[in-house]
Amino acid sequence: MNTFNPMRRALLRASVLAASFIAAPLAHADALPPDSLYRLSVPLKDSLGRQFDWRALAGRPLLVTMFYGDCNAACPVIIENLRRTVELLKPAPGRLAVLMVSLDPLYDTPDSLAGLAKSHKLDPAIFRLAVAANETHTRALAGALQVKYRAVSNGEINHTTRVCLLDASGKLLAASTQLSPLPDPAFVAQIRLALK
Repeated sequence: MNTFNPMRRALLRASVLAASFIAAPLAHADALPPDSLYRLSVPLKDSLGRQFDWRALAGRPLLVTMFYGDCNAACPVIIENLRRTVELLKPAPGRLAVLMVSLDPLYDTPDSLAGLAKSHKLDPAIFRLAVAANETHTRALAGALQVKYRAVSNGEINHTTRVCLLDASGKLLAASTQLSPLPDPAFVAQIRLALK
């Protein structure tokens, strides 16, 4: 005869709850279109030290790019371009997000990313600067976004510049490789369409 054991019941409930949290992202992934970049799980930490998976940004258009904090060449231009693009678009609150992921998980930290966001006057309601947990996740995201990069001996990182526009489900709608502080008119037009 089995006797009622409150501890056993509590452990059973906890294991069922844990299983549902594990299954939830998998079920969500099954609901995504086959070409969704959100099928790739990438754990990140943002400039406020909050850990999240980039798939948490699903549900609205997303501009995503990769950069690194110590870059003195292309990255400041990319940041200025994105700042001006958002300023030009004037999206309604909550309608557009910008994710900038570091190519340098060894040296970029939440504190250094926070300083960078502040120095470039990036709106924290729209812009999120983040770093992946490790080089493997950084490479996986770079591959998905078609950003090529390699570290060189002087500590710099050679990389392509590419800003991607994803729809709410993570499908790539458009990309810009323009390296200019001024917004790319064709890319802005694509973002406007995504925001409708």
